Amino acid sequence: MRTYLVDGTNAVRRGAWDPRFPEMEEVRTEGFLHKLSTLAAGAAGRIEVEVFFDGPRRPFRVVPGAPVRLRFTIDGDADAAILGSARRLLDSGRGVVVVTEDSGLAGEVREEGGRSMRIGEFLRRLDGGTA
Repeated sequence: MRTYLVDGTNAVRRGAWDPRFPEMEEVRTEGFLHKLSTLAAGAAGRIEVEVFFDGPRRPFRVVPGAPVRLRFTIDGDADAAILGSARRLLDSGRGVVVVTEDSGLAGEVREEGGRSMRIGEFLRRLDGGTA
């Protein structure tokens, strides 16, 4: 089973994100999670997806039965949590793919022996059944 660690805050804030409108981040997050979990539901049993967000737990939802778990970092450092999870998986002999637009995080994961992929590519692969 392949595990994908998704930089959720990074995914939601890409594009036309504007920090002056925090309520839009919540709307964008709900939309992203709905799309991601709907696509991932078709790959249940073949993949696991963990989506990391900066900050405290919020009441976001995913499609029931989708292999998607949400993780929140109280200290606000999702990158460190993603890298830590990637290291644990790699140390246990499992493969891991970090999904992010953050080139620094992607580079650190590759240095550890993991793979990285951009968010758009991951969504396309999910949609095409090749994730």
